[in-house]
Amino acid sequence: MALLYNVRLKELGFAGNLAFAFCVSTTVVPGGLAAGGINGLVLLIAALALLFDLGEEIASDAMDLESDRVRSWWSIAVRAGRPTALRLSGVALPLFVAPTFLPYLSGWLGPEYLLCAAVAVPVMAYMAARIVRSATIAEGRVFVRRLYLAWGLFVVVFVGSSLL
Repeated sequence: MALLYNVRLKELGFAGNLAFAFCVSTTVVPGGLAAGGINGLVLLIAALALLFDLGEEIASDAMDLESDRVRSWWSIAVRAGRPTALRLSGVALPLFVAPTFLPYLSGWLGPEYLLCAAVAVPVMAYMAARIVRSATIAEGRVFVRRLYLAWGLFVVVFVGSSLL
């Protein structure tokens, strides 16, 4: 799938965004298998990764609008405009935020996860809102990077606290 994305799907807009997000989301499956099997938690984390990355990919396309036009790629931003792409990103990212507390509420993960999520979710929601409202491409890129850093920090802190 990753090869197909790089060879053909990348230039097709939403199909490429979805393919890339799917590739990212499936990386948790081998970890789940190694830890004992695929269960609801593994599938939920995969779904969260898919939603996060889909929103981020659409937002990044909005920031790469000019280079996509030069390459004749059919990103959402090229087809429908930067504001539309940012609004779609603004739908995908909250869909990621909404189920973030389910691992705790379902009893799959404990208070360490709840604490990490309680800190990370408002930060990520703020970054997502700033991406959608970004007035310039440069400003949008800053908040896309910060969103990725917030997600990465959430993962590192959660995994680190779980190992203690």
